[in-house]
Amino acid sequence: MIFLCTAMYNEAYPFIKQFNLRKDTSHQKFQVFKSEEITLIITGVGKLKGAIAVTYLLSNGTVNASDLLINIGVCGTNNTNIPLGTTFLCNKIIDHETQRAFYPDILFTHPFKEASVETFSTLVKDNNMDLEGDLVDMEASGIYQSSTLFLKAHQVFFIKIVSDYLYTDNISKDSISKSIEDQAIPILSWSHKVESGLLNNKKEFTEKEKEMLNQVVKNLKLSSTMEHQLKQLLKFYWLQYGTVEEILKQYMDIECQSKKEGKKHFEELRQKLI
Repeated sequence: MIFLCTAMYNEAYPFIKQFNLRKDTSHQKFQVFKSEEITLIITGVGKLKGAIAVTYLLSNGTVNASDLLINIGVCGTNNTNIPLGTTFLCNKIIDHETQRAFYPDILFTHPFKEASVETFSTLVKDNNMDLEGDLVDMEASGIYQSSTLFLKAHQVFFIKIVSDYLYTDNISKDSISKSIEDQAIPILSWSHKVESGLLNNKKEFTEKEKEMLNQVVKNLKLSSTMEHQLKQLLKFYWLQYGTVEEILKQYMDIECQSKKEGKKHFEELRQKLI
């Protein structure tokens, strides 16, 4: 199942229209639209509402290892070099109030640009504000924390489309729908590929592969989070190429002297695997 969540109806409408989603009237607390393959919920604006809605959605049934959740919505930025309408897949989520950072596992190739998003509890209207994230939204950090209670980090994605440079007075409901409508088919096409990859990801490492993997983890001084991400990346790489030994061999003789050095090699390996 592909779970979609948007903050506003205008963000949801292109998907409802394009994929003929029907309102599920059995849900009274939230607006939920469904087909056989897609379930979409409108969360309301804000990280708390986002967290509550996603918890409600994912706790209402059985969640499988092949399911994925995508938060889709418009966002702002103070970087005027980014064209309006640019679509980003978020590789880092920063909660502005708590300063906590979260890192979705991006294990699949994708057609989008990548960026960080900073989640605020209130609307940001000052484009001179010093921001930590490339983008600004109001839901991502709440949705990430609630969704990862039910799903793994590599099953949760955040796709943001730039609608403004932190001046929101001229943004209309129609312009929000239009900016997302142009991306609806590419987003869902990619989502189905990810779902298929998750469904077929049943690789079990051989004893030799386990030994090589453990050696690479040791050599690169990887954290447990990085080790988990590496295992997932290798499984998807194996689905494409049928082997992981050759790429692991490249890192068998590298012995890092620090975690910083290991992180550099890990990022290099990650790019090769995706």
